[in-house]
Amino acid sequence: MEDRRLIVEVLSAAAVADRLRALDVTGLAMVADSTSPGPAALVVSGLEDPRADVVVNSSTQADALWTERIEPFARRFAGIDPPPRTPPVLEEHDPRLPVLARRLLDRLRDALGKRSRTYDHIGSTAVPGLRAKRFIDLQLGVPLLPDPDDEYTLAALGFRAETGARPDSPGVTHDWHTDPEVPEALYRKRLYVRHDPEAPAILHVRQLGNPWHRRTIDFRDRLRADPAVREAYETAKLRAAEAHAGDDDYDDYTRAKSEFFRSTG
Repeated sequence: MEDRRLIVEVLSAAAVADRLRALDVTGLAMVADSTSPGPAALVVSGLEDPRADVVVNSSTQADALWTERIEPFARRFAGIDPPPRTPPVLEEHDPRLPVLARRLLDRLRDALGKRSRTYDHIGSTAVPGLRAKRFIDLQLGVPLLPDPDDEYTLAALGFRAETGARPDSPGVTHDWHTDPEVPEALYRKRLYVRHDPEAPAILHVRQLGNPWHRRTIDFRDRLRADPAVREAYETAKLRAAEAHAGDDDYDDYTRAKSEFFRSTG
């Protein structure tokens, strides 16, 4: 966990890999030539490849990729630059985001294994027709919360542990304790963020048995199936976004939109 370099794999494009290494004058990234993507934060290909995050086949494109995506991603990953603080802007549903979510989930599954684990795209970007912040929400269900080996793998994929903007930031170390019959310990969680400028992602790691592990999936499916609930939730989010547009973080926006759960059960 000490190495804060961003891992970038370049598939079958040695010239592109060489160019990215030349641009990385401060050693922010580990650029590797590869034929098959491993646990890398960003996968670049010289040809169209469904496994790649981006296709680059010229030095000019490599320069732009470094400047616009890899360098800012690497600087945030290394803790040099904080992620930008922007208002909670809700955008129209982007059908590309579920594709990116599947790609990230595939990499997580390949790196961590399938046994006794679940991998899901949750949250608003998983619901066609629902406006959302441009953050892909993913959920990893595990028998136990991450051990050091898990965290090393998540870091290799570009995810860093989130500490929250404040000591009481919601949803960072604990979920909302809704069922007194369930031990509070099961509501503990881990939160990881992938500060990719093109496709930022949040990974919620929950222990199997945490009621929110199932609830987030059920709520996603309900939003997909019921236009009335979807519209009501979008209205609640728009109101929360307007009320907290000037905030320094998303904490109170998150609390405000979470009131929807209280009213719908």
